[in-house]
Amino acid sequence: MGRGGGAPLTTSGPARAGRGRAVRFAPEHTAAVRAFNQRLARAGAPWRFPETAVPDWLPQVAGVPVWQEYFLLLQDDTVRGAFVLKRQEAALGGGYRRVGSFYWPLSEGVVDSTYAVVAPRLLQAALEQEPLLFGIVARDQAIARLDQALGWRLTTLPFYFKALRPTRFLRELRVLRRRAGVALLLDVAAVTGAGWLGLKLAGGALRGRPRSDRTVRVELVERFGDWADAIWAANLPHYSFVGGRDAAALNATYPPGGTAFLRLRVSHGDSAIGWAVVQDTQLTSSEHFGDMRLGTIVDGFAAPEHAGAVIRASADALAERGVDLIISNQSHYAWRRGLVEAGFLPGPSSCLFAAAPALAQLIATADPAGRAVHMNRGDGDWPWGMGLEGPARPPTS
Repeated sequence: MGRGGGAPLTTSGPARAGRGRAVRFAPEHTAAVRAFNQRLARAGAPWRFPETAVPDWLPQVAGVPVWQEYFLLLQDDTVRGAFVLKRQEAALGGGYRRVGSFYWPLSEGVVDSTYAVVAPRLLQAALEQEPLLFGIVARDQAIARLDQALGWRLTTLPFYFKALRPTRFLRELRVLRRRAGVALLLDVAAVTGAGWLGLKLAGGALRGRPRSDRTVRVELVERFGDWADAIWAANLPHYSFVGGRDAAALNATYPPGGTAFLRLRVSHGDSAIGWAVVQDTQLTSSEHFGDMRLGTIVDGFAAPEHAGAVIRASADALAERGVDLIISNQSHYAWRRGLVEAGFLPGPSSCLFAAAPALAQLIATADPAGRAVHMNRGDGDWPWGMGLEGPARPPTS
């Protein structure tokens, strides 16, 4: 799942450390950041913060409307916490506003309760930089509880899945196999074919009558061009809140030449109607999905009436590549409907869209129910943050 929440910050316990000061990561802080990471590692924490002041993903570049900045919380020149702030243009209530995305907060309070006050101070520092702040956070992490305590609006980022190889899906679904008795039932379903039949019937019932997409074609592209700008400009009024998805922002977020993502242009005849970014990943001992080959519909944009066509084209492209399972998190009603019509099933979601009070108020004014908010995995740190974790080291005395 997207993990904009970063480490499970400690927000309770004795608060004996001072407030500290938040500063941008500069080259002269490198040694202090390295020492911070080493203290976390010695205590058994699996997280680390980047040790270079210039981000390797989304650095600030002239003319590019989205970039990352690294911030540190210093106490007597010692790093006690850090976070990432992604700044970007967004369409909000029919106009453009600059917003911030808060993620990868790390606090020494996770290993030493002396620094429990660091966690809320990180969030406060981010709000001072960008009052229109949001995050994609994990439901079970302390940052979500902190957001809620500070008056943020938290809403579930719905999760959908489609098992293309149900037998393998049932065997590898480790998140359910942890429950006593469930593993045996999953094995029985896999062997007897009951699982395949159940998933097939459930997907068919949700999908209803399949639609013909004979005039829709999908192309693998290396970069986003003027056609993506045209789709963005024509359709942003149909979304109450959506992070900037013009060509410049997209090519920075999903850089040409990168192999982590597949960029798909979806056309009706000769006219591009939308796009998607998907991922095809062979998992190894995944906490949730075992050793499955996982397809992910990461991001996408189109007119709401074309969302279903983009979803189906993305799912077909991933199916042709041989994935076992396709997943996606989508908040907008048209994209959720498109997933259901394509045979996806809703599942329990661990992801939340957290909006700071100022941003939440603007969204509520434009869209009280939040049905036209467009959030997905492309709005968090995923998969950038995956590279900042490693196996936890055993605590040292």
